[in-house]
Amino acid sequence: MKNTLWLYKNPYQIEITEKASYPPQIAVYLYEAEEELNHILLSGAGTANAISQKNTLLNHDQLLVACGNEVFCLLLPTLELLWHTQVDMATCFEIAPYQDDYITHGEVEISRLNKQGKILWQFSGKDIFVSPTERTPSFTLTPKGIHLIDFNYHEYHIDFNGKVTNS
Repeated sequence: MKNTLWLYKNPYQIEITEKASYPPQIAVYLYEAEEELNHILLSGAGTANAISQKNTLLNHDQLLVACGNEVFCLLLPTLELLWHTQVDMATCFEIAPYQDDYITHGEVEISRLNKQGKILWQFSGKDIFVSPTERTPSFTLTPKGIHLIDFNYHEYHIDFNGKVTNS
């Protein structure tokens, strides 16, 4: 196991752990008062990415987890799989809430999903959405839309409908 993240949703503790495997796998354990209630193993496709606060999201009674190039939505506290959707051809770095939907930052694509996991739109650039320097973020949500910088420092400004803007 590589990396572990703990999330807390009263009265539960959620342990999310990467498995050192290919294809990418993530184990999710649900505890109450330090007693394990349930667990599930998620297996995605694409490239593994380190588990972090950015690629997991607690939303009311749902837990969203990016595993490889897919986003999984689990119902709490049962850990029932509600849906899973491939959001990128390579990997998913981030899941961000936006109004009643989610915006995902993938290596190749930015996607907007509704609450049922359906892709509403996707946006790709000339190169991957990975910044060559850590000081320059490749994905930033702003009040007007999404600011993106690809590996060659080409900038994109898109609105929340996935359309290029001039801002």
